[in-house]
Parts: sequence; C-alpha cells; structure tokens
Amino acid sequence: MAEKSLKKSLKYSIFDGAAFAVMEGATSSFLTPFAVALNASLSLIAAMTYVPQLFGAFIQLFTAKIVEIVRDRRKILVVSSFVHAALWIPLLLIPYATPNQKYLLVVYTSLQTIVAQLINPVWNSLMGDIVPVYERGRFFGLRNRVAGAVSFIAALAAGLTLNYFSPKNPFAGFSILFAIAFLSRALSGVFRAMVENPPPDLEHAVKFSLVDFVKRMDKTNYGRFVTYITFFKFAVYISSPFFAVYMLRDLNLSYLRYTVIISAELIASFFAMGVWGKLIDEKGTKFVLYIGGMLTPFVPLLWLFSSNLKGDFQFYYLILLEGLAGIAWAGFNLSSSNFIFDAVKPENRVRCIAYFKFFEGTAIFLGAAAGGFILSVIPSWIFLSGIPFVFLISGLLRLAISLIMLPTLKEARLIELDIGHSFFKKYLTIRPSEGIIFEVIGKYRKIKEKVKETSKYLTFKKERIIDGSEKGRYNKNLMRFIDKNISPKRKEHDITDMHEIEHITEEIERGKVKK
Repeated sequence: MAEKSLKKSLKYSIFDGAAFAVMEGATSSFLTPFAVALNASLSLIAAMTYVPQLFGAFIQLFTAKIVEIVRDRRKILVVSSFVHAALWIPLLLIPYATPNQKYLLVVYTSLQTIVAQLINPVWNSLMGDIVPVYERGRFFGLRNRVAGAVSFIAALAAGLTLNYFSPKNPFAGFSILFAIAFLSRALSGVFRAMVENPPPDLEHAVKFSLVDFVKRMDKTNYGRFVTYITFFKFAVYISSPFFAVYMLRDLNLSYLRYTVIISAELIASFFAMGVWGKLIDEKGTKFVLYIGGMLTPFVPLLWLFSSNLKGDFQFYYLILLEGLAGIAWAGFNLSSSNFIFDAVKPENRVRCIAYFKFFEGTAIFLGAAAGGFILSVIPSWIFLSGIPFVFLISGLLRLAISLIMLPTLKEARLIELDIGHSFFKKYLTIRPSEGIIFEVIGKYRKIKEKVKETSKYLTFKKERIIDGSEKGRYNKNLMRFIDKNISPKRKEHDITDMHEIEHITEEIERGKVKK
C-alpha cells in the first residue's frame, strides 16, 4: 500500500474510532441504569448481558463464510455499521411505546450484539492487513487513546444529561443518549467507507472447521491464548453486569457520582494506552498481557471494601479504584488484541478471530448466567447485598486462571535479539511466526533457545554506538525489508533458519536496503 494511502486509511480509522467512542461513551455504561429506571429485575439485567453474547457467539461461526461470499470487507463493515446505528431507535422508543415489555431490552441488545460481533473479526482482519507490523502497538495505542478521550467526554456529558433530566423526566435523558448513539454510529460507518480496502487473501487461507480448531487448541500458542481468554472472560463476567446495579441500588449513588466514577476509568485508560503501546512494541505482547492479567483480578476484590466506607471517602475510594481498573484493563485489552494480530497469519485472521469471538461470547454468556444464578440463591445477609459475593468469586477465579494459564503462553510478537552488530546498535528483529504452514497459529520455540541458537551463527564486532532515533530508523528499515522479501514468500523462506538471517544481515550491511 502506498504511503499516502496508508496515512489516509490510518487517519480515517482514528476518526471512525472517535465516532464509535461517542456511541460507546454515551450508552455502554448507561444501558444498565436504563434497565434500573425501568425497574428491571436482577435476573433480567443479567440476561441483558448473557443472552446477547450467546447469539453473538454463534454468528461468529458464519463470519468467514460471509467474507468468502461478499469478498469485500469494507462493504460488510459499512452496511453493518448503519444497521447497528438503526437499532438504537427501538430502544429509544421503549419507555413510551412498550414500557411494560422489559424483555424487549434483551431482544434489541441481542440484535445489536449480533451485528457488532459480525463486525469485529472482519474489522480486525482488515486493520491487520492495513497497519504495518512495526507500528501496530503505537498506532492502536494512539487510536485507543483518542477513543478513550472521546468516550470520556461522551460519558461525562451523558451523566450530566441524565442528572439534569432525572428529577423531571429520566427517560427524556435516555432518549437523548440513544439519539446521539444513532447519529455517531452512522458517522462511524461513513468514516469506515473511506478506509482502503485491500482484498482478503482467500486463496492462501487454510479452511478448518471449529472442531479442527478445538482439537489443536492445546497444541498451538494461539489455541492456548484463546483458552486463557475464554476462562478469564468467564470469571470476569460473573461480576461485570452488576457493578452499575451495585452503585445505583446498593450504594445509592446519584447519576452524577456514578458518571464521575466510571469516567475515572476512561481517563486512566487514556493515559495508560500510550505507555502500554510502547511496552508492547519494545517488550512484546505477552509481557503486557501478563501484567494486565495479574492486575485485573484485584479490581473486584478491592470493591469488597466499598460498602464499609461512607460519604465522600467512599466516593474518592471508588474513583481511585476505577482508575486502577482503567490502567489494568487498558494493558490487558490492548495486548490481547495485538496478540491476535501477531500470532495469526493474515489470510487466516477472519476465521481465527471468529472462532476466538465464539469462545469469548460463550464464556461471557456462561459467566453472566452463573453470576445471576449465584445472586438468586445466595443469602443476602452474607454481604448485606449478594453482589459483593460475586465480586469475591470473580476476583479469586481471575487470579487463579491467570496464575495457571499465563505461563503457558509464548511471545508471538517481534523479538529483539542482542547480536552485537554496530549497524543496528546490536539488535536484530525477527518474527517467530513466519514460515509456519498449517499451524494456523504456529509453533514457537523458547526465546532463550532461539537466542542461544542465533548466537552460534551471528557474531559481529561492536564498533560504535548510535542514538536511539537512528536505531529506530534502522529497525524499521529491517522490518520493511523482511516484510517485502520474506512475508510474500512463506513457502520458500523460513525465517527461523539461521543461515537465512545471516544472509539478510549481510545484504543490509552491503547497503542493499536504503534509508
């Protein structure tokens, strides 16, 4: 892709993310308050989470086939975005047309989730082909920071709107939010129509069924990653649907204080995204995923102390706690999405991401259903409210899953090896997943073994030290060279061959790759 087209596509992708963030900020944290305003039961509120996720999970099984039939990922994204936008209109009308039909909340949120889940693997596949490998961490960190800032402003405005209309007509405030969601989602579709649309590589894609994928899950790095995320999301969603209910019903927070608390998470996420993005590019996705996977379990555990605090002290405690949640989840979400890009070949991304989303959606369904069941049978006197009990279960499960399963994952991102070469200031960047044919997903040797093996073949004298910016330029040139000369020729090249690596460095040293 030409440099000019690439920059234009990345710019419009950021605009798309900003428009989407307006919808997300104005609605995602306020659907549960909307259900509370309609006097929905806890079981119905839980169903608003797990039923849509179940339908969304099953639509993933047809995503790859839809791409094969349409063969135009941008068209799928644009049409789905406009359909998603239109589905906000029925929600807007519920309080006025069918106020007693609360189950329609589940119906409309399920339809929205089906469309959103259809979009997700297609969007990931397209962006994975557009964004250069060596810029992914920083670009998605920037995009997420912009989206986070816009989402924060939208959430703050939404909270103020609800707080203003609450004494008079609370549903008028929700109607305004859903109307804004409709307009911003439609605008997001317009920006997606402006992004470049490289054709999907369907000829080289390996077609494998869900059953084949499951059989190989324990044998591949990506399979183990999917297993970890599946169990982790199950643990997360045991408690996730009930935080808003706990704040509004049990702690009796106003809409304004509720908005400030959730905004703290968005602000912390905004500032953390840039740091996490740089760490991903420098240290790898597993490094950041490990940190996020170990931090997020403590969030629901720390919520257990909130009911013992009173007044402003409780309010400030929850702000700090949500700030910690924003930092932890920013690292976890950014690294997990980048892990998919790094571990899966471009031609197999749609299918692999679709299967990943199927398992993730199923886990969310089971987790939210389990949380709802626990609340229906647990005696409320244990924690005065039964909700803190699901916080405890969720936190302990998250911690156990991360401790057991994170060590089984291997780094799938670019690895920097210290080889003592003056031209690159001692660094050579290699991609461990290149050259693998049917693993979908790939086999990975231990990094320590790779470093040891590499050192046998590559020994250079350190002649001079160059500054960081020059090293960065050389690293980018090297990655462009590898992408150009090796990625299109996977069948003929295996970058794990040390003689091939030595040949590449010799060519660059002779000046065949210019700045």
